[in-house]
Amino acid sequence: MQNNKKKVDNICILRTSSLGDICHMLPFIYTLKKEYPKAKITWIIGKTEASFLNKIDGIDFIIFDKKNTFKSYIEIKKKLKKVSYDILFIMQVSLRANIISLFVNSKIKLGYDLKRSSDFHSLFVNQRIKNSRHTHVVNAFLSFLDVLNINKNDYLYKWNIKEKISKDDLYKNFPDLKKRYFVLSPCSRSSNRNWLVERYAKVADYICKNFDMQCVISSAPNIKEKEFVDNVIKYMDTEPFNISGKTNLHDFLSLVKYSELLISPDSGPIHIATCVGTPVIGLYGVTNTVRAGPYKSMDLCVDKYNDALFKYKGLKPNEAKWRFKNNNKNVMSLISTEEVIKKINKYFENRGVS
Repeated sequence: MQNNKKKVDNICILRTSSLGDICHMLPFIYTLKKEYPKAKITWIIGKTEASFLNKIDGIDFIIFDKKNTFKSYIEIKKKLKKVSYDILFIMQVSLRANIISLFVNSKIKLGYDLKRSSDFHSLFVNQRIKNSRHTHVVNAFLSFLDVLNINKNDYLYKWNIKEKISKDDLYKNFPDLKKRYFVLSPCSRSSNRNWLVERYAKVADYICKNFDMQCVISSAPNIKEKEFVDNVIKYMDTEPFNISGKTNLHDFLSLVKYSELLISPDSGPIHIATCVGTPVIGLYGVTNTVRAGPYKSMDLCVDKYNDALFKYKGLKPNEAKWRFKNNNKNVMSLISTEEVIKKINKYFENRGVS
């Protein structure tokens, strides 16, 4: 087959956050690397996100520190002043991305179609990807490659992240960690995505009692999430290994990698699990699973998004905007304990465990 790929030598990618979307970016990144092994590829990325990825061979990071926004703008402007790119992929719709894009000298500035554009994004691009409403974020990112005429059969669905903490070091850092365990990460940064504490407790106990596994419960170090975890534990009959607030991103990556299963609402940990190949039981109601569910574990999701749309907004799925979030405080209560246990049983049955 004739190769009709466009010739490009210097490529810039703009996506600074968030952690989940950085994970979604990886198939795009690895495909681009494979198709253009000799091109210089630069990724403008957030400081935390760059640290999490550790290093990707063949990709140069330009760090944007969101905690020092103004200073970062100045530094990026200086770094990019004398550089010209063949193409800039503007893969983030935000005011921050708009401003950064002004500092990038590029022939092509490729962004989203008008329907997925907001925050004046369309004013900062000179080419747009095709409108594709009902698609996962991973596939939306991959569609940016169409402008280079890369064949879809050549897409590389790869999520490799280099771990900093080995399995041996993980067990040294957490000596109470058992050989067989699952991770319960019950908190999302958006608290309305969290399930009910007593229901988390019930499914955690179910796994511990029926499959002889340790429950490792984790959260961010902030007080709100640690208190939420404490409330989950109060309802549990079994004793979990509580490491809430005691892990950094690199600890957590390895923790999830060597676990048998992750249970979580829509949050960064779900997409971290996808990166390291750990199955996920995702709990979705506020956000659209089809758009942002765990890419390799969609069959294990408990999805109440459409039900919640109709119950609380009176909308059918095709009537809501693709990025719409149903923030009604009662949405997650639509997920029953029995539905989650059914998914748990399905997972273990598929592995030949009963």
